[in-house]
Amino acid sequence: MILNRIEPGTPCTVRKSGETGKVKQIFFYPTKFEIEFPNGQIGHFTSKDIDFENIEQKEAFLKVPTVPPNGIGKSWTDWFPFEGESVVEHHFSTTKEIMWEMLTSLDMYNVWFHGIQRALPVIDTERFVHKYSFSEMELKPGAYFKVRPMTIAPWFTCRIMTIEKESEFGFTFKTTPLTTEYIQFSIRETDFGVWVTCRRKSKGLLSIINQTNWQEKSEILQHLDKIVPKVNFGATDTEESNGGTSEIAFGGFGSRQDYIDYGINMGMQDNMDYVNGIPEKPIRGMVKAGIVKAKRTGIVPNCPEKSSGEITASSKASGVDALSKDDMVAYLVNKGLDGDMETVNACSDKIIRGKAKAMMVKIKRGSIDRPPIPEISETSSASEAPEETQEEMIDRLVQKGLGGDMDEINALGDRVVRGKIKAAIVKAKRAAK
Repeated sequence: MILNRIEPGTPCTVRKSGETGKVKQIFFYPTKFEIEFPNGQIGHFTSKDIDFENIEQKEAFLKVPTVPPNGIGKSWTDWFPFEGESVVEHHFSTTKEIMWEMLTSLDMYNVWFHGIQRALPVIDTERFVHKYSFSEMELKPGAYFKVRPMTIAPWFTCRIMTIEKESEFGFTFKTTPLTTEYIQFSIRETDFGVWVTCRRKSKGLLSIINQTNWQEKSEILQHLDKIVPKVNFGATDTEESNGGTSEIAFGGFGSRQDYIDYGINMGMQDNMDYVNGIPEKPIRGMVKAGIVKAKRTGIVPNCPEKSSGEITASSKASGVDALSKDDMVAYLVNKGLDGDMETVNACSDKIIRGKAKAMMVKIKRGSIDRPPIPEISETSSASEAPEETQEEMIDRLVQKGLGGDMDEINALGDRVVRGKIKAAIVKAKRAAK
């Protein structure tokens, strides 16, 4: 019942004093109740001050979404004499393992962290190539790396101060010789992903310099969100899957990294149509970030081979394909927890893959138990197709190249064979003229 429509004479009780009375009159804007007590006294109260007989008053709560729009959380900066501090929060729809890998990949900071043009490790080694490789740097407190800011300033040395795996990562940071900041990233896991908090602190007479360009600094986690691989935590059985069993995982490659490396090679060959045509936004973002990095460093990853035809996982021959949806989820969860994430990522059913990853997160958090691995019946594998000879492959790819499909040709690892095919295509086009 609407409280401002109750009948005069309705019994009520004052919450604070416990006195009982009856509603005599109702006033509006704002709503006030005139209550008459047995001793003849009159009082005026709001609906929060009184209880009405046989009328239930439900307490109102402000419903705040679990994940804010676009994942953007609080963002503020403050400065008082000789000390400054700022905080930026963002929610990522991913796992803490993926988030930790992204935050500790210092060689990628130039893609999303404002103010960094390039980052390099500080390693005491005689080998020249190792001096520029973060893979040779041990991430631990006290380790050094250097950054070059987006200005004419020289390189500045930074030092890792805090490392708590999948929880906190902090380091000193400089873009000018006048001030030093301490930057700390912290990860907090939720049911729908992770919260990442970036806290920046600086002290000193000139610490106010670090308050400049706050608009750009406050958006660093939003830029990071564009390249972080996503995990679907909300997939249910009622949702429709966009990808069927015939869909080729990772664009026809055996792993996501091969897909990314191939896209980077296509971008370096000025084939941006291929890059822009990648349907997965996270992978497309990582490919573009890799292209930027490759152009700056001159280091291009090896171009992987693209699988031809449909991908047939080795597990299909052992009866995994015959498992029910629940058993398939349990099978992938056990594979992932044992360290075999390639099998999980190779699953073409997006719903099953998403449910498996969400269950893995809950198991690692301790909220549910690990499911038993289902029994898999051994089945005889289908007869293998005869292996294609090199001459047959060249003839087939020449025909594909004449039809305009150069993807498989460009993905060939054998440069000699690739050269022969392209030469044959040119020769055939000239003969056709």
